[in-house]
Amino acid sequence: MRNIFVWFVLFILPETIFLGQTKKHFEVKDPQSCQKIEFTLNASSGTCAIRTRYGKMPISIMGNHNEEFVSADFGQNYQGEVLHAWLNLKDNGKENFGSKLGKIFGTKSIDNDNYWNVYFTNHQPYRLDLTYGVGKAYVDLSDIAVENCRIKSGNAYVEVGYLSNVPNQMVMDSLIIDVDLGDIEIKRLNLAKAKNVLAKVGFGTLSLNFEEIPEKACDIWASVGAGSLVVHLPENEMPVIIHMKQTNYRKFKMPVGFKEISDNTFVNQGYSVNAKNLQTFNIDLSMGSVEFRNK
Repeated sequence: MRNIFVWFVLFILPETIFLGQTKKHFEVKDPQSCQKIEFTLNASSGTCAIRTRYGKMPISIMGNHNEEFVSADFGQNYQGEVLHAWLNLKDNGKENFGSKLGKIFGTKSIDNDNYWNVYFTNHQPYRLDLTYGVGKAYVDLSDIAVENCRIKSGNAYVEVGYLSNVPNQMVMDSLIIDVDLGDIEIKRLNLAKAKNVLAKVGFGTLSLNFEEIPEKACDIWASVGAGSLVVHLPENEMPVIIHMKQTNYRKFKMPVGFKEISDNTFVNQGYSVNAKNLQTFNIDLSMGSVEFRNK
């Protein structure tokens, strides 16, 4: 497999220091032969936002950070027809304990000293691998083509969705979600067009929100440890079947209208075995809780 360096432009606004912060701007220009983009983000702390912005550049990143506390590493290479790009925001370990503790327990607050905007376009399909340590993240996937997406939260609050109400421009193969101590909220999951959702919840909380009835079927696999899984169902009845591993049913709640059709298998009134948009939940619940709610 050949390695070809992809054109890119790196701007560091002449070591622009404002209140101890460095502003940076990374851009990746689009080579004609690029057919797919794989982007990896590892953010140990801070606030990160992903948005769609129309233009010729498949990735554009603008941010500011205090270099004493956080180092930013950006790079890319080109393998065959795939562009690989990454942004690593590494904690240098020099921040005082009180400030770090505040970020851990203030996961929903915005960190203006370490804030990054990542912009995508709607030209090529993306594969995304997003990892957040502490802090806050917004991921708006409206109007771009996402083939696969993996999102992991250590102790961060992550909000993912289609804020412009524009669906995925292709069928997503897999949405993989890993929650350790943090919180992840998926909004308008019906617009992701995901065939598979694979979720693991440790001690945190995962919220899956269906604003409307999905057009396609989806298999949702969830392993819940000591944390919580909350599924918000749309107002109109979408076909749902739930397969539960044997569990303590005091920790498992469903709205009125669900019924048990076999051992540990439940369906709602909209269920049909032949439904083309059947949402199939396979849940392994340990010490935590699982709740399905109607809007």
